[in-house]
Order: sequence, then structure tokens, then C-alpha cells
Amino acid sequence: MSDDWGRKFSKFGNDLAAGLKDTGKLLKNDIDKARGQVAEHGQQSEAERQAAQQRRWERANSPTWAAPAQAADTTEWATYELVDPRSQKVAVTFRHPADWQAGGGVMWPAGPGLPVKYAVGTSPADASCVAERFPRVDLIAGGLLTTAEPGREPASGGLMQDVIATSLVPKLRPGAFVISVEPVDPALYLSQRMDPRLMGQGFLASLEYDRGGVPWADELVVLRYQLPAANGLMQELRFGAAIWSLNANRELFPSVRSTLRGVALSATSSPEWDAYAASVTGWPVLV
Repeated sequence: MSDDWGRKFSKFGNDLAAGLKDTGKLLKNDIDKARGQVAEHGQQSEAERQAAQQRRWERANSPTWAAPAQAADTTEWATYELVDPRSQKVAVTFRHPADWQAGGGVMWPAGPGLPVKYAVGTSPADASCVAERFPRVDLIAGGLLTTAEPGREPASGGLMQDVIATSLVPKLRPGAFVISVEPVDPALYLSQRMDPRLMGQGFLASLEYDRGGVPWADELVVLRYQLPAANGLMQELRFGAAIWSLNANRELFPSVRSTLRGVALSATSSPEWDAYAASVTGWPVLV
């Protein structure tokens, strides 16, 4: 009986060892396969990164973007006055070519403690190019378990260039290819009045995408400003962005670039309206 059990136990041990050996081979094969997939993915990612870098270099040096452009002289242009229907005051003025169409709107916050926003824009009748100022975006980042607040969206921390590329561009221009995001002197692109305590910074993002199957070029002029930090332990970073989009058919873009910049640079908000908005909401218009 004991010999029989011994044979059975020995056979069980041999089967177990063989099974473990086979399992080990399978695990090794799986591990080798996974390592191969990771390596292949890494190679693909690196190849994609290099291809994107090459495309950025090619596009940045293409006729669309290569030639620098100064803002056009707006002296002979028409002036557009955006009237706030709530206050009946002129909120914003900007200049545009006389044969272009202009418009805009004022957005009052739904609750207290948030600023009034506005959006304006202008384009020729065929809309082959457009200068449009989006409603300002207020952001929050950097705090422990940071979440969105009413009127403020969560954003990734880090450099503003990364925030523009990973948060603002996907929101405003889904699917756009970001050629570059560069810091610039905001005074060269915007005539916004800004309190020095807001620590304004300017950035220029160059984008390309298809609009209805037509290649399109877009310059985002982004003015970053700092907002007061909240009290408490979290110490979230509160900041915002005023954004002009200067966009056109890609082939047309070089010829209208200076005109679009002239529109953006001419825009100013009315100090009287700024003061009224601040008195009603408790927030200055800022930009």
C-alpha cells in the first residue's frame, strides 16, 4: 500500500514539476511577448514623435508661417462698438476693414463672484478669414485633488505652453495640429489694459487643421494672467487666458495675417463699462 502511494506521490510530483515547467515556459513566452509589444510600442511612439517633429519643422518653415507680419495700419478702417444690452454702455470697440462684417456679444455670469465676459469677431463676407476673440477662460490647477469650480475649468499644471497645447487647443480647435507655442511680448499683439499685479504673459500658438476639407491656418494669441489664490491649505493656482484666434484658408493666410493682427491689436474694452461690470459682479473685466 505504501509503495503504491509512493508511486502515486512520485507521479504527482513529476506531473506537478512538468506542469510548473510548462507554466513557466508559458509565462516566459507571455513576458517576452509583452516586452516585445512594449518595445514595439516605444519604437512606434518614438517614430511618431520624430514624424510629428519633422512635420512641425516643415510647416513652420512653409510659406504659410515663414514670413513675419506686422499689424496692419487701421487708420482708415471702420470702428465697431459692442453695446452691452444690460448696461446700455459700449463694452468693447475694435477696428476692421470697412467691407468686413463685425459682431459680438456680452455674457453676464449666472451667479455672483464671477466676471463678465465678451466675445467679438470680424470677417469678410465670404468668411475666408476671421479674427475672433473668444470669451476669456478661467482655469484652476496645482491643488491637491483639484476639481472644477463654477466658472473655472481644471487644467494641467506646468508651463503655460503645455496648458495651451493640451487644454486650450483641444477645447477650441479639436483635432488641430500644433506647430508651435512661443512666448511673445503681449504688447505686440494686444492692447489690453492690465493691472501689473496680474503678471500678464503673451503666447502665440500656430495651428493647422481642416475646415470642411479645406486646409486652414490659425494663430491663437493668448494672454495669460494671474488670479488671486484662494485661502486654505490647497493653494490651487488660479489663472486665466484671453484668446484671439486669427484664422484663414491656409493659402490665403500669409496675405491676411497682418490684417487679422491689426483687428486684434485695435480691440479695447471701455473703462466705464469695466467699472460698471466690476461694481455689479465684484470682479473686474480684467481683459
